[in-house]
Amino acid sequence: MTRADTGPRAGTAPRSDEPTSAPAEAVLTGLRERRSSAGLTTPAPAPGELRAMMSAAMSAPDHGRLKPYRFIVVDSAARAALGDALADAHAEREPDATDAELDRVRAKAHRAPTIVVVVAAPQPHPTIPAWEQRATAACVAHGVVLAADELGYGAIWRTGWFGEAPKVRAHLGLADHEDVTGWIYLGTPTTRPAPRPVVEPAITWLT
Repeated sequence: MTRADTGPRAGTAPRSDEPTSAPAEAVLTGLRERRSSAGLTTPAPAPGELRAMMSAAMSAPDHGRLKPYRFIVVDSAARAALGDALADAHAEREPDATDAELDRVRAKAHRAPTIVVVVAAPQPHPTIPAWEQRATAACVAHGVVLAADELGYGAIWRTGWFGEAPKVRAHLGLADHEDVTGWIYLGTPTTRPAPRPVVEPAITWLT
């Protein structure tokens, strides 16, 4: 049988007691202990930190190196304009929405001091389908979340129908082929998230 992997125990399942170095264990611990933070306040990552986070996230798997994604940063006063766009979209969808309900929708843009909108921008390609390019954008979004955690900030990846609403898309300046992969809310956690329950991975070892 021919195997593609050429490691020291190619084709075998790793032993449960396989040792790891201290730096490697620190990385694994960070991944295991990462938690989404719903409550976020100032400070948020500074512009230089945001660039570093995005640069690190761009190491995500990217078939063909197409970079089928981009980032939109919403912070400070820009959050108010985004909130208005969200409220307009909600009013269009729910014509009977009350002023109080629209205010709650506007508040969504203020749940964190900074929002990074990760936009998937798939490109026509003869062998790399759009779904694969959107998967790359999702990996990049996850990378931003992980980078925030490593820098000591909190993050939560939010989604929802607002990214598909014409008024919101127009406000963000999305092209027809682009769509919102995620709204990454960033800041300093107001509370410490509860530890994640330990769950054994579902694994099938093929032989």
